[in-house]
Amino acid sequence: MVIRQKVNPITPEFDDLVEKLLEKWKIPGLSISIVHGSSTYAKAYGFASFPSTPMTVDSLFNTCSTTKAFTAAALSLAIDDSKSTPTPISWSTPVSSLIRDDFVLSTPSATTHTTIEDILSHRSGLPGHFGVMALASPDEDLRTAVCKLRHLSLAYPPRTKFNYCNHMFMVASYLIEQLSGEDMGTTLKKRIWNPLNMSDTYFSLDEVKELPAASERLVKGYTWNPETNNYLEEPYMNYAPTTGTGAIVSNVLDYAKWLRALVYQTGPISVEGHTALRLPRTVIPQADWDNALAPPGAYHLYTMGWFVDHYHGEQVYWHTGSWYGFGIMVGFLPARGFAFAMMGNTQNARIAQLELYLYLIDGLIGKGGGAAERKAHVARLGKMIQEMERQYTESVEQVIERLFPGLERRLPHALALGDYTGRYEHPAYGHLVLCERDGKLIVDLTDRVLRKFLRFEHVSGEFFVAKYYTPGAEAVDPDNMKAEFYVDAKGVATELGVDFEPALGEKIWFKRVH
Repeated sequence: MVIRQKVNPITPEFDDLVEKLLEKWKIPGLSISIVHGSSTYAKAYGFASFPSTPMTVDSLFNTCSTTKAFTAAALSLAIDDSKSTPTPISWSTPVSSLIRDDFVLSTPSATTHTTIEDILSHRSGLPGHFGVMALASPDEDLRTAVCKLRHLSLAYPPRTKFNYCNHMFMVASYLIEQLSGEDMGTTLKKRIWNPLNMSDTYFSLDEVKELPAASERLVKGYTWNPETNNYLEEPYMNYAPTTGTGAIVSNVLDYAKWLRALVYQTGPISVEGHTALRLPRTVIPQADWDNALAPPGAYHLYTMGWFVDHYHGEQVYWHTGSWYGFGIMVGFLPARGFAFAMMGNTQNARIAQLELYLYLIDGLIGKGGGAAERKAHVARLGKMIQEMERQYTESVEQVIERLFPGLERRLPHALALGDYTGRYEHPAYGHLVLCERDGKLIVDLTDRVLRKFLRFEHVSGEFFVAKYYTPGAEAVDPDNMKAEFYVDAKGVATELGVDFEPALGEKIWFKRVH
C-alpha cells in the first residue's frame, strides 16, 4: 500500500544546507525532486544560466550516465519479448551470439563468453578507455564505436573485477537497436517514457533544440576556474554513440515518475524485470574505489545500471551522471518508498548532492545521530576532490615530479622538436596530428568530442608529459599523462605512446603514418 506523506522533506533547514553547499562547491544551480509514498516534492535553487536565468524544477539537463538504468530496463523488456519467440534470450546470453560480426573483444574467450549481464555490470574486463570517446569524431556512428572494441586491450579477466566502462553500454544500446529494429530513442519513448507520462524527456540535445519551448529551458553547464575566480561555460556533450550510456535530456519532475515506477515495481517493466534489475551482480571493495561519490561502507555493489549500498541498514540504489559542466545524482530506497533526483550545472554538484541525499535519509530513518558519520564521510571525499583540484593548478615541474618521481638527470630529446611532428594513428583511439607551436608539440582536438588541446611537455630523453587543456583556462579539468616516443635505429620517430588508460599499466601506442 502506498501511503501519502504529509511532511515535506524540503524544509528551511534543508534550504539552508543547499545554499551553503552551492557556495562551497561553486555550483551555479540545483534542481531537486523527492518521491515519498504517493507524494512528490520539488524545488530549484540558483541559476540555470548566467547572468540571471533562474533554475526551475522543469529545467532540462543532459542526465549523462543515469541513462544507463534506462538501457538496462529496455533490455529487460527485450528479454521479456523474446520469451514467446523460437530464440528466447536471457541475461546470461552471450552478446556475440546476437551481434556476432560487430561484437569482438581482444581475446576469443572474452568475445565468446561475455554476456548481457556482464556488459551491464561493468565486469567485462574492459577498462574505461575514456580516450577512445574523447578523441572520437562527434558524428561517429554507433556501429563504428562498437567495432572499435576489438582493438582495445582488457585490463582484467572477465568477471573478476569491477571497472566502469561506458563502451559496454554503447554495446547494449546497439544490441537493443538490432533486436528491436528501431533506434533506441524510439524504443525508450514508446516502451518506457510514454507509459510513465514522461513527456518532457528526450533522447538527444538535437531533439530538444528543435522544440523552442524545451530549448529555452536547457541548462548551461559551468566549471569554476580557480585561477581567474570565475565560471567557464562548458560545451554540451556531443557524441552520437553515447545513446545508451548518457544521451538522455530530462528534468527532475520526469525523473520522479521514473523513480516511482522503480520504487513500487510498476509497469511498464515486468515484475521479473524489476527483480533482475535490483539483483546485485558485482562487488566493489572500497580499497579499489576510494574516490567514488558513494555512501560510507567497506564495500559497494553494482547491478545493471545501479550502484547498491547499505546506509544505516537501509538498501540504497543510486547512480551519478556527469560530463564537463553537469553533475546528476539519482537514487531510491525501496523499503521506504523514497527516491530522489538532483541535477546541477557543474560536475562538483555531485558531492553536494551526496551530502544532501544522506541528510535526507538520516531524517527519513530518524538517525539524528548519524550527522557526525555523514559529515565525516563527506569531509573525507571533499578533501580528495580538493586535492585533485590542487593538482589542476600545478606547475609543469610539479607535474613532472609527481609523474616521474626521483628523476635526477634530465636528458635532451634525441631529435629536433619538428622531427616528432606528423600524424600518428591507433585503430580505436583514432589519430593525433602533432604540430610544433611556440616551442611545444601541440594536438588540436577542438573538432573531437573532448574539444580541448593536447600539449606535450618534455621531461627527459623521449619521455614527455601529455596534458589535455583548454586555452585560457588551463586549471579547468586538465589531465596530465605520461607519454613517450619511440625513435628507431634510423633516427626516425615511428611511434607515440600515451598513458590514456592507467588500468592497463601500459601506454596506448600510435603508429606514425607521415
